[in-house]
Amino acid sequence: MLVKVALRNIRRSVKDYAIYFVTLLMAVTLFYAFNSISEQHVMTEINESSHMDVSTFVNEMISIFSYIIAFVLAFLVIYANSLLIRRRKREFGMYFMLGMKPIQVSRIIVYETVLVGVISLALGLGLGVVVSQLLSFATAAIFGIAMPDYQFSFSMDAFIMTLVCFCVIFLVVAVFNVVSIRRCKLIDLMNADSKSEKVAIRNPWLCLVLFIVSLGVLAAAYWQLQINGMTMLMDDNFKAATILMLVGTFLFFFSLAGFIIAVVTRIRGFYLKKLRPFTTRQVASKVNTSFVSMGVVSVLLFLAITTFATGMGLVQMFVGDVEEANPYDASVAVRPVENNPMLSKAEAKDMVNIPIEDVESYLQTHIKGWDQLVSESGEIVIYSLPSLTYNDILDSTGVTIESATAVNSKVDVIGISDFNRALELQNKPEIDLDDGHYLVTNNVDVTEELAKAMVNQGYLLDTGSETLIPETEVIDVQPNNMSMLSNALFLVVPDSVVDKLDPSTGISSSFINLKYRDGSNAEEVLPQLIEEANVAQINSTYTRAQMIGQMQGMKLAITYLALYIGLVMLLAVAAVLAIQLISLTIDSLKRYRTLSRLGCDTRMLSRSLFAQITIYFLLPLLVGVCHSGWTISILSKTLFDAFHVDLLPTILMSAGLVVVIYGGYLLITYFVSRSMVVQGVRERA
Repeated sequence: MLVKVALRNIRRSVKDYAIYFVTLLMAVTLFYAFNSISEQHVMTEINESSHMDVSTFVNEMISIFSYIIAFVLAFLVIYANSLLIRRRKREFGMYFMLGMKPIQVSRIIVYETVLVGVISLALGLGLGVVVSQLLSFATAAIFGIAMPDYQFSFSMDAFIMTLVCFCVIFLVVAVFNVVSIRRCKLIDLMNADSKSEKVAIRNPWLCLVLFIVSLGVLAAAYWQLQINGMTMLMDDNFKAATILMLVGTFLFFFSLAGFIIAVVTRIRGFYLKKLRPFTTRQVASKVNTSFVSMGVVSVLLFLAITTFATGMGLVQMFVGDVEEANPYDASVAVRPVENNPMLSKAEAKDMVNIPIEDVESYLQTHIKGWDQLVSESGEIVIYSLPSLTYNDILDSTGVTIESATAVNSKVDVIGISDFNRALELQNKPEIDLDDGHYLVTNNVDVTEELAKAMVNQGYLLDTGSETLIPETEVIDVQPNNMSMLSNALFLVVPDSVVDKLDPSTGISSSFINLKYRDGSNAEEVLPQLIEEANVAQINSTYTRAQMIGQMQGMKLAITYLALYIGLVMLLAVAAVLAIQLISLTIDSLKRYRTLSRLGCDTRMLSRSLFAQITIYFLLPLLVGVCHSGWTISILSKTLFDAFHVDLLPTILMSAGLVVVIYGGYLLITYFVSRSMVVQGVRERA
């Protein structure tokens, strides 16, 4: 019998449950779909082509954030339920009046929670399976893989994870609902409707002062963020900016209601028209009682928009030049043992120790089948000039760069023979370097201005043995394989210069660049053979396939994480506002009936309602957009502009998501609320 009552309650309160149910449905769908990415069939092909476990990397990244998202969804569900329960208190009071025991009412609430949860889980998981198939095509498109033979995929791990997370959430919700009802007195339950929200406004002039203070606090937060530059997330400026932004945001909404009353009511020509006094008071009342939730919503919107916009930008920054950053089949990184943080002195003693400049010849003679695996090789030995730092060059040219590490490091030079060997491996023409000259090479945006200044100003390079003048152009060359372009101002000098440098102190590192022999299995076996050579000076091996696969895996992870976090947060905040507004509309039905009796038609009431809902939705959005705009502008200057990453397309995509999801919930909220108002007015007509 109690199950039938629960079913009847759900059918009767379908308008209340509609947005809640749709939100749960979409949340379950997204949760399953994104957590199933690693088990898509296309990921097997990606793992094989990249020679690394891309799927595991993506799965670990998404799983970490899934737990955070689970907490966000738990907050959403609990908050939504608290509003639904609050508006149904009189109904529960009637159950007590009819003789039901508290345990029976509690069981009805539990049954309702379970029924809605089971239905949303079942449909959400079904829809999630469909969406996951679509994501597999998106994954294939990101990696440029053709899918002529489609294979259906189902992730049992994602299924179990989704089931467990949402079952725990629904269990917490059920306990929360039961406790909240059992703590209420019968008289409070029966008088719940008469205790509708009062239009209580704080002192307008005090709020006006606090509103101005909140703007000052937010301005201080923006200023601290500008100083920090979003480059160091653990320093005092960033911490101060974060605290000030949170305080300023909540103070802004705390004082906003009184500010609206203080300002709008004094604009008589605007205020005393149509239902604007009623609309103004309603908006002020809603903001006054919900300033905490509006502050939370604006912060979450800020995180959602910023995450999506900058996440897509990071994809371009890290992955955009991965092909150009890996011109060789493989690069073996070599450095002195004392400069290798991954190797202890005790470990180095048990390994082969040889001079850096001899590592290439050692590998050629000690790796069995080297000639069958490698067709060509060439070592670039990088020397550090003993008495010259980049800071000296910066002072001389008048150029400034942000990196403190770079400016204090010694200047790196490469011999012309090693440099030409690298060009040969890239099938590029060799360069003739005149005596007494040096060549500036660079492909990193951060040092581009300095490279041009050295050439244009004719910077005289003091090598310790002689002074060189620059050639007339900057050469763009990648000296070794890396995850991104890494030639941060390498200077090419005559061989006679490097011959005069002390190898024991002047060599900072080297790279042995390799070209595989056609038809060999070098990609599979050579990195392991190099590791087995047990040379202490060898730091790591970067193969072209592994680097591209790694960066593509990062691209996939960042892309999906940005979508995942952005969509879920947008969904959560829009649902919170929608459910909150519907509940507040129900509380205000008596006021709409009073206006109807005074002669206001349905059209006037609908316009007032639409204005209230639109303003309520837009206020936290505008604050969130301001926070995001300032943060993104700083990141553009300090990070993305240096890599020539244009964030405009991703910002437009973010705006599109906001319009579709946030705007969609706004319209749904309006139509549901309007239906309630129209029905409520007609019932008492």
